[in-house]
Amino acid sequence: MMNGILSPGNTSRSYPTDWSLAWIEAFLLIGGGVMAVILHRSTDLSLGLPGHHGIEWMAIMILGRASSRYRGAGTLTSIGASFTSLIPGLQSGNSFAWLFYLLPGLVMDFSIYYFAGNANKIWFLALLGGLAHTTKPLGQLTVNLITGWPFGSFRYGVAYPFASHMLYGTIGGLLGVLILFGIHCISSRNEK
Repeated sequence: MMNGILSPGNTSRSYPTDWSLAWIEAFLLIGGGVMAVILHRSTDLSLGLPGHHGIEWMAIMILGRASSRYRGAGTLTSIGASFTSLIPGLQSGNSFAWLFYLLPGLVMDFSIYYFAGNANKIWFLALLGGLAHTTKPLGQLTVNLITGWPFGSFRYGVAYPFASHMLYGTIGGLLGVLILFGIHCISSRNEK
């Protein structure tokens, strides 16, 4: 890592250049989404901090997206989370949870596609985690305005949920990048 950039030699898999996907990679990406929902439901402490689960969710998303050459890696992880959120016992009582799990992967994949030159930069991936996580309050606000469905995260206004989702998503994105960097450092040492 130099100047906030993961070296291309260590992160050559982070460049979105391929539409082919090995079954084991697909399994791991989908499994990341499943794991995120299970973590969310098993550790839901109702802290009253909108977006605090973005730390683990965006860490998983960035880990999967930045370590895969598959262009739809973020979407595949989101699909795994989206379908898992529909399983009885893992539902949050929110009829739209599946949609809010699906949106971050789409944003992540499109952002990496359109800003591919930044795909290996730590600051970009961390901010991308925050941006992708803000799709939840954006989706909630849209659903609320269209259907009137109430969401508790807006009880303190609109700005607070957006800011807290951005903060926790960015922390999660940074955590995912740092984990990936640690894995690359360990594997580089073992190769020598």
